Amino acid sequence: MFYRLFLQLGLALCLLWPFCGGAWAQAPTVAIVYPDVREPYRSVFMEIARGMEQELGKPVGHYLLSERDKSVEKLIQDLKNDRIDVVVTLGRAGLAVAKSVSSEFPVVIGATMIRPDEVQGLAGISLTPAPEAMFDHLKKLVPEVKKITVIYDPRQTAWEIERAGRAALERGLTLVAQPTGNLHDSSDQFRQILLEIKDNSIALWLPRENAAMDESSLLPEVLREAWEKNFVVFSSNLDHVRKGALFSLYPDNFSMGRSLAGLAIQQLQAGGKFESVELLRDLLVAVNLRTAEHLGLRFSSQTRREFAMVFPVP
Repeated sequence: MFYRLFLQLGLALCLLWPFCGGAWAQAPTVAIVYPDVREPYRSVFMEIARGMEQELGKPVGHYLLSERDKSVEKLIQDLKNDRIDVVVTLGRAGLAVAKSVSSEFPVVIGATMIRPDEVQGLAGISLTPAPEAMFDHLKKLVPEVKKITVIYDPRQTAWEIERAGRAALERGLTLVAQPTGNLHDSSDQFRQILLEIKDNSIALWLPRENAAMDESSLLPEVLREAWEKNFVVFSSNLDHVRKGALFSLYPDNFSMGRSLAGLAIQQLQAGGKFESVELLRDLLVAVNLRTAEHLGLRFSSQTRREFAMVFPVP
């Protein structure tokens, strides 16, 4: 069922909060709507909430979605009763109710993969890492790279690849993007690329949402070839780094919460009419040090301190 959770500790602490008379009075009343899930997913939503509260200077209201009661009408009534100003929905379950809730409240969507065609008329931050950030880290870690090759399913990631093309151009990189329609064709394309790549001047990028990649058979082959030929594979999927890709970027949930709070304020100021799907810029970097050593890469102590996660795990 939908039920309300109030941050009683946060409300109590407000009595001691020096900004309660200022930021509390001025900041909007924000609700977060998310699925009733177990750990570790629940901790992700709590960390996002903490970031939002720091940005707003006040607690947010928590509204859980449960499979037992899918009444969006009940949720909307609860939000009205609590005089909520703006709603942030989290996760796929939150995305599923966002459109209905937006008929009554300004809404922002977060903590899920979002394509613009899914949320027309709404605003949100997708979990898809911004290609600008991916390419900046690539240039920092492997300055020799001049060309990036990516095979992608246009049904999923056409808009991401279009943006990536502009990001690459701005950074003096060449992006070779090859669309594919099915796994059989993509397997042939990947194998052709593996034949063509000779050195570290060309890197292979694996997008996060990628129906063109067969994780069970093709990914191990790609990573094995990359190891044998000493070329860079980087990915928008954190799990690929554990398996041997050089690096990936993954969500900084606290910072993402701050960004969602800022977007919520924008949406409220726009009267719920702000329409924008942003790619994630609040990111942490994970690096496979074994792969980096094999490629002959040397990182400064300052660069190493920026690695939030390393593989193999010490």
